[in-house]
Amino acid sequence: MSDHIVSSFAEDMQGLRTELFRMGHLVVDQIDSSVKALKSRDDQLANRVRLNDKQVDAINDDIEERVMSILALRHPYAVDLRETIAALKVARELERIGDLAKNCAMRVGVIIKDDKIKGTKKVVKMGKQVSANVAMAMKAYEDRDTDLALDVWFGDEAIDDYCNAVFETVMTGMMADNSNINGCTQMTFFAKNLERMGDHATRIASASHYVVTAESIREKRPKSDRTSTTRYLLEDDDEED
Repeated sequence: MSDHIVSSFAEDMQGLRTELFRMGHLVVDQIDSSVKALKSRDDQLANRVRLNDKQVDAINDDIEERVMSILALRHPYAVDLRETIAALKVARELERIGDLAKNCAMRVGVIIKDDKIKGTKKVVKMGKQVSANVAMAMKAYEDRDTDLALDVWFGDEAIDDYCNAVFETVMTGMMADNSNINGCTQMTFFAKNLERMGDHATRIASASHYVVTAESIREKRPKSDRTSTTRYLLEDDDEED
């Protein structure tokens, strides 16, 4: 393989990585903004999240084109092939997370029409955890850090715990007072969308693990134990909502 071909391939791969990390940063910002819109009851910010989803989709389309071009023209093998395939998987997971963030933002307008709903603080904390997990998953991919990928994989349980807590709090509130049932229902959907984002983050982590080891993460996610990367966000949940 000539030096020119090697250099061109390296440039193609660097361009792919750059776009993927740009997409990751944008998606994390979409999560943060949708949660901030809920916390501050800011429908204008929520609308900005909805509009910005087009940027996420555009980057995803660009990454898919880059990957297809690399596979067709460069014929990568071994680690390079794994990275190319993993980049396509990661981009697709990020695109789905972006869609879920948009869905969260779409629910803000309904939620803020009602009085402040019990469980909002838990949802905000849940959103912070989801954002952190997505950012860690992308960091694991960038740094080829299998330990960090495993932290994200096993840390998803904390997000599930938050989701269960939100549902319990909101449902209990609805039973006591059904005057804001529409907003409460949208709040549970908001939490469920966040929970699904966490699932997609674990798939990004698994793709990161695959690049390094040629294997997806095979360990089952625990149902009770929490990792040190997630426990700290649960410690102050005793405060009143």
